Amino acid sequence: MYFSCNVSFSSLPVFLPTILSEMGFSSIDAQGLSAPPYFLSFILVILTTYIADRTQQRGITIIIMSLVGALGYILLAATERTGPRYTGVFFAAAGVFPCIGNILPWVLNNQGSDTKRGTGIAILNLIGQCGPLLGTRVYPAKDSPYYRLGMWVCAGFMLFNALLALGLRILLVWENKKLDRKYGVVARLDGHGNSGEKSSSDGIVGEGDENDGPRFRYVL
Repeated sequence: MYFSCNVSFSSLPVFLPTILSEMGFSSIDAQGLSAPPYFLSFILVILTTYIADRTQQRGITIIIMSLVGALGYILLAATERTGPRYTGVFFAAAGVFPCIGNILPWVLNNQGSDTKRGTGIAILNLIGQCGPLLGTRVYPAKDSPYYRLGMWVCAGFMLFNALLALGLRILLVWENKKLDRKYGVVARLDGHGNSGEKSSSDGIVGEGDENDGPRFRYVL
């Protein structure tokens, strides 16, 4: 998932001024018009991570924002008019950056010890940071002015990211049910039990030092 997002995440800041220039804007205007999509994504990163923390639903958040990002790249790839293409820039930025902001804590949320968290984030970056190697090479100059290849590649990876998030969430739901059967239902961080069931007093979801411990449940 981190690799998929980084393909789009790395290419957008590098090529956005060029993309805007090819829409007919001057270099100075292209630089200025790059700012509003980033401001929107800044707001959404804060908002989506807050909501995901409160609801303990990282997967659904990532799925929704991945689809938003994919829609943006599809608009950029499939249209030639300036208005729809600039709208696509907003959707692309609004989808990609919040996905990154939620993938990183999702990894940390679902590790049961400091050692596992450290190892998990190292593996995540080792694989995920290879994404820019592809993302920065899918906008060759010969594809100017629409860069359709790069747009379709980024759209495909954002859709793939949504699919991966859905698959991971389904897996974690299954793992949580196994832990519930083994240890009984425990309270979530907000004090409520899973699926409306009565919570036990054994612990709180997210607390504990092992992924198979009686107090540990995966954040979905």
